[in-house]
Amino acid sequence: MRRGHLGKRFCSMGNNDSPTVGTMTAAPTDFSTISADAALQTLDTSRSGLSSTEASGRLAENGPNRIAQVGRVSPVMRYLAQFRDWLVLLLLACAVVVSYLGDWSTAAVLVVLVLINTTIGFAQEARAERTMQALEALVTPTADVLRDGRITEVDTATLVPGDVVHLAEGDSVPADMRVIEAQAVSANEFALTGESNPTRKTVATLEYPVPLADRRNLLFTGTDIGTGEVFGVVTATGMRTELGRIAQLSDQAPTTPSPLQREMSTIARVIGITVAVLAAVLLVFAVIAQMPFREALLFAVGLACALVPQGLPAEVNTALAQASEVLARRRALVKKLSAVETLGATHVICTDKTGTLTRNEMTVVSAEIGFAPFTVTGSGYAPTGEVHDAHGARLTPTHWQRTFAETGVLASNARLLPPDDEHPDWHVLGDPTEGALLPFAVKAGVDLDQLQHDRVEEHELPFDSERKRMTSVRRVVGASPTRHIAYVKGAPESLLDVCTRVLDGDTVRPLTDDDRRRFLDAQRQAAGQALRNLAFAVRDVTSLVAAASADPADSADSTFSTLGIDDIEHDLLLLGFVSMRDPLRDEVPDAMAETRAAGINVSIVTGDSALTAGAIAKMAGLADQTGHLAVVTGDQLHAMPDAEVLRHALGGGVVFSRVAPEDKMRIVNLVRDSGHVVAVTGDGINDAPALRSANIGVAMGRTGTDVAKQAAEVVLLDDSFATLVHAIGQGRTIYTNISRGVLSCLTSNVGEFVVNMISLALTTLLGMPLAINVLQILAVDVLGEIIPISALGSDRAEGENMRRPPRDPKARILQGHSITDVVFSGTVMGVLAALAYLVAYPLQGLGLGEGSATQIAAATTVTYATILLTQLVNIMHRRSVHGIFSRHQLTNRWFWLSCLLAIAVMLVIVYVPFVGAFFGTAPLSPLLWLPPIAAMIVMGLAREGFARVSGHRV
Repeated sequence: MRRGHLGKRFCSMGNNDSPTVGTMTAAPTDFSTISADAALQTLDTSRSGLSSTEASGRLAENGPNRIAQVGRVSPVMRYLAQFRDWLVLLLLACAVVVSYLGDWSTAAVLVVLVLINTTIGFAQEARAERTMQALEALVTPTADVLRDGRITEVDTATLVPGDVVHLAEGDSVPADMRVIEAQAVSANEFALTGESNPTRKTVATLEYPVPLADRRNLLFTGTDIGTGEVFGVVTATGMRTELGRIAQLSDQAPTTPSPLQREMSTIARVIGITVAVLAAVLLVFAVIAQMPFREALLFAVGLACALVPQGLPAEVNTALAQASEVLARRRALVKKLSAVETLGATHVICTDKTGTLTRNEMTVVSAEIGFAPFTVTGSGYAPTGEVHDAHGARLTPTHWQRTFAETGVLASNARLLPPDDEHPDWHVLGDPTEGALLPFAVKAGVDLDQLQHDRVEEHELPFDSERKRMTSVRRVVGASPTRHIAYVKGAPESLLDVCTRVLDGDTVRPLTDDDRRRFLDAQRQAAGQALRNLAFAVRDVTSLVAAASADPADSADSTFSTLGIDDIEHDLLLLGFVSMRDPLRDEVPDAMAETRAAGINVSIVTGDSALTAGAIAKMAGLADQTGHLAVVTGDQLHAMPDAEVLRHALGGGVVFSRVAPEDKMRIVNLVRDSGHVVAVTGDGINDAPALRSANIGVAMGRTGTDVAKQAAEVVLLDDSFATLVHAIGQGRTIYTNISRGVLSCLTSNVGEFVVNMISLALTTLLGMPLAINVLQILAVDVLGEIIPISALGSDRAEGENMRRPPRDPKARILQGHSITDVVFSGTVMGVLAALAYLVAYPLQGLGLGEGSATQIAAATTVTYATILLTQLVNIMHRRSVHGIFSRHQLTNRWFWLSCLLAIAVMLVIVYVPFVGAFFGTAPLSPLLWLPPIAAMIVMGLAREGFARVSGHRV
């Protein structure tokens, strides 16, 4: 446990009078508006914390300090969810009916199909779930708590209201707390409030209730301590915390099926009705053909069930799974298969700013030292780069320039750390703004470790929101006589109030009013460029410290206790300022241009200020061609009617700044309810409700909180907006591939229906055997076409996939021209199969319907082979809008391998005796392969002719 001066002093202050055992539930009190002592009294505790006995009683009353995992379901429920697919339910119904009628072989095949369909979807989602669990911390979090009057390390799940918790720099806040003692403490609350700058915390009581982000005396679950040391009393745990409230809001957010899920449900219902009607029609024909009724019923129901596109769910799930694997390789983790296709229909993206468009790493990009401008290369916290003067020459620092760079380090508490097991890049511990000053100093030639050794801190005046500056008084090691220097950093306007001198080149001169105006103008210009200026100043306080020390034996604490802030922060020398920003990701402008070309409207929804967010938006390319960018603040949003908010969101090119979680959810709900597909990015706790409400919730994998990752359907492992845009392009591709697979699958079902109707007519009129049996039809659908259709999922995009507007979510795969195409192609396929069946008899030297059982089986085998081979031609032709001879046909080797595999399976069914006996096939002589091969050629010509005449290629 880490405990500094505050911890030691605090532990000695309290007494050991802990509350007596009793039940206690945190009251719904606004603890920010009551004093620390009143908070302790309200929570029935003391500064020495609770006794172990009392804590146990309160734990039983309040329950463990855990947040319910949003959106996570058990493996059993996830597997059962796969059965909500209408086609899966239809296959199960068919299996039940045919088994009741005694056709156990067909029933077994249908059950196996159901298991294959459901397992594919379950396996992919389970794999994504395992990846998510690997991303989450596997250690049990602990906290330093005052129990029985002494600090003890306990599991955070056992925290209760009334516990007094000690936190230091880098610690996560394990529960909502009221600050009761603090020393130079700040908290990183970006995950909760969206505010990227650390929030200074204080014990002071607020006069009236304020928004969450302004409650300076409260600490919130899910945030962390950036600097300093603090003691707080727990006010709420688990689902009663602010984080818990947002998690509950997320869980209440409705989830909507994807456009493809809705369409597949519609197709399944239509097929279900068709199968019922078809079974009745087939039964009538069978009775007319003088079949025994039970045999006729079995034939009608079995054949109707066989004509269901059994492989369609597996084909769709396989295609989605393949796409999810492609996205995973591109650093986008898909937790739910249907999310892949929904991405392709995205019309609106509501993205946050920090960490998605930017790197979430403050970086010094320029400096002005003694009125001389310098530029700084490099990005992020990596200490690689250089400082260049106005002529492009690398900085060789003078005394004052080195002092400038050192001031940023010495007036900070952050630490620069190299990559480690948990951080792949250089990172900082502490305030990210202070962290940006460290690599800048290294680039300017400062040795950070040596500097800390040579300048020992003896007193600190921490930053506060009123002064807007921080001072560190350092003793110069080895100086004789002893020398003390005050290093100061802060907002330029705050330092101007306490500076009387300014560095000009290498000369120190009085600070003039013109100088002040110049610094303030630079501050205003920086805000409009998403820059943050930080000014540096110094003062030699050797004589001041010497005068305050009455006795040379006095400690530093006693010496500085006599000096006030105004004594030290006075008559300062202004050295200059640095300009820093959270840099835009390099790939964002190109990605933003790609969304514009793809007809996708992008809005930035952020908790940051309008000026900063607007500047980043312009740098990202969000403004229109005239440079116009709409910026809507949270206050303006509250006053807007829904119609105007929707107009802004659908129009794109807008920044919503200073928005609360409820505002973001309102924007998302308005877009979604208008019928448009909206994708939302987020990484914070406050983003979870919107992630759940959106059609597609996209969380950040590196900086995202567990709550955000659990609420999202897609996790960007590299946190990049460009990865999201690529995923949308992949979603468009997969929808096209699935559409082609669905149409191919339905075409063969029409063909199978047509050949069976012709066969029934031949049976009725001429007494011929049926042209194909139920198991052979299943062999086409399951062992034949399913393999190449599934391989369509790995087809690459053809043409300018992201140069056309998003598809209408209400558009259907089955519509006018596509239905005509399926009916035409299926009819051709069925007629060709029937003709091949008829030709098979004379090719064997037989009259129609004559011959032995083996010869008749050979004729039905010709029918089976014809349907399968013409289906392969049908699938090939649908792969490209340019037809079967397009160069695109050569791009997917897996498709061609799958075709070869389908043919190999067909040959096994035809030539392996025991397999043929099961399916009712017989070996074919070379002569009997002529009808299927001829049918393939005719099928290709028929499809090409239809495409040219109709003007549609699907």
